[in-house]
Amino acid sequence: MTRKCKSLIALMTALCLTACGAASGGSAAGAGASADTQQTQSGTYDSGLLKAAINADITTMDVHKTSNDYLVPMNVFDTLFSIVKLDDGSTEIVNRLVDSYDISEDGKTYHFTLRDGVVFSDGTPLTAQDVKFTFERMLSLPDSQQADFAIPIDGAQEMLDGKADSLRGITAEDDRNFTVTLTAPFAGFIASLATPSTSILSKKLVTEAGEDFGILPEKTIGTGPYLIKEWKRDHGLVFEYNPRYWGAEPSVKRVEVTVMDSQTMSMAYQKGDLDILDCLKIDSAIVNSTYKKAPYRDRIVSADRMGTYFLMLNENVKPLDNLQVRKAIQRAINRETILSSIFSGDGQLEDGIFPTGCIGYSKENQSWLTYDPDEARKLLADAGYAEGFDLELCLDSSALDSIKNTMQVIAQNLNDVGIRATIRTIDHAGYLDLRGSGEMSSYMALWVLDYNDPDNIIYPFFGTKDNTKVRSNNYGDDEIIARVAAAKTIVDETERNKEYAFLEKKIIEEDAAWVPMFSLKHLYLISDRVEHFTPHWAGWEDFYFEGTTLI
Repeated sequence: MTRKCKSLIALMTALCLTACGAASGGSAAGAGASADTQQTQSGTYDSGLLKAAINADITTMDVHKTSNDYLVPMNVFDTLFSIVKLDDGSTEIVNRLVDSYDISEDGKTYHFTLRDGVVFSDGTPLTAQDVKFTFERMLSLPDSQQADFAIPIDGAQEMLDGKADSLRGITAEDDRNFTVTLTAPFAGFIASLATPSTSILSKKLVTEAGEDFGILPEKTIGTGPYLIKEWKRDHGLVFEYNPRYWGAEPSVKRVEVTVMDSQTMSMAYQKGDLDILDCLKIDSAIVNSTYKKAPYRDRIVSADRMGTYFLMLNENVKPLDNLQVRKAIQRAINRETILSSIFSGDGQLEDGIFPTGCIGYSKENQSWLTYDPDEARKLLADAGYAEGFDLELCLDSSALDSIKNTMQVIAQNLNDVGIRATIRTIDHAGYLDLRGSGEMSSYMALWVLDYNDPDNIIYPFFGTKDNTKVRSNNYGDDEIIARVAAAKTIVDETERNKEYAFLEKKIIEEDAAWVPMFSLKHLYLISDRVEHFTPHWAGWEDFYFEGTTLI
């Protein structure tokens, strides 16, 4: 027997029911303006135009070569599934390129049927061979950043090791039907197929483009709702509606994304030159003093960010190898003050690995961590460090001001209990190299879910010895590492959640592998041209343009 999963309503259908009517611009046009233009505070806008900003240019449009730049993959390419956030804060998986699918009773074999009639923006038909090619490329591309998403598939490790040139776990029966076989059951597999990391590429077009794929807009072609028309390095990108898109026509027809610093972004929004302003990219003091007050406060759109900030503690760096020292650091940091003062209380404390809203989130693992500097001093004394020690806190030079300010407070909190903490600021490339070497002593970071499954956050940090190294935590309990790796194969949902709750408590509360901090709300401001804006379900900075409706 199989569990039959028929086609669900696609994400774009839910978001774009009124797109065609909203796109005309006729009723919103100013006096004397044509139906194709709108009069705004700053001048004339083309109808269907959305203006947005980013604070740093992307490095590539090739999704397999990045773990950060997803604006192009999210809007130019497409995935087999999508994740949508429901009103109660939970998430739902809906079909996109997939029409229907079956899962075998043992949870290892998946049969998929692709949506009929989907083509890439140049007219090339989408086939099951493109799906197979996509996952093989994840594993065979020398500098691939997305191999983890293909690893559950049978034969993936052989490809990754260079021992095979094809992925035996994917079989294309015909143009629309294909089967995927996993090495072991993985409850989060369908959810992982909804992340931009698994965007489906064209075998024909990518092969023909060669090294130009991901570099030249005209060679970077997908099945998504938009085309990339222009990419000017360090200036920005221009997207236009893909007339061959299989889904409903979006309200937004053209998107101009400009690279700006935070001050310029804020000024541009106030002048009417930006339709979407990401409040995480500007000074929180300005958000509080200006945007949370009239006339802007009614233009705020808020999304709960499904991700956790944490302070990592490297167990290979003395005296962080001492459990009592790590627990002292957990008690020494005043997380509530940081959240209220630097982030204006726009979030909530998190005491574990899995953030609020994540599948596997355990209420029982919350509320155990309290700010207690006296207890921190006692723990240090019990560990033989009554006189304190030197600790280097590493900071990425490209970090947001809010993170830099947070690190200053953390350093002061640690100094208050006798730990002589200093902040070492490192250029972005050097920071990544040091962290990946496993030798970074301590750092603060954020992990936002790629897909809603507990494996997506616990495995990258604690699922293998190599993962513990490249994240510079060097967690030492091999038995727990093995259990983290095995947890993804548990089929029974109740049993699986119970195991993840145990692992979270063991790693964070008992072993103090990191200091859990908080999750934040993601605030955006929209212009008076925007009727509806849908942030990414997990609160990513990048968003889907088709989730925006213009007036």
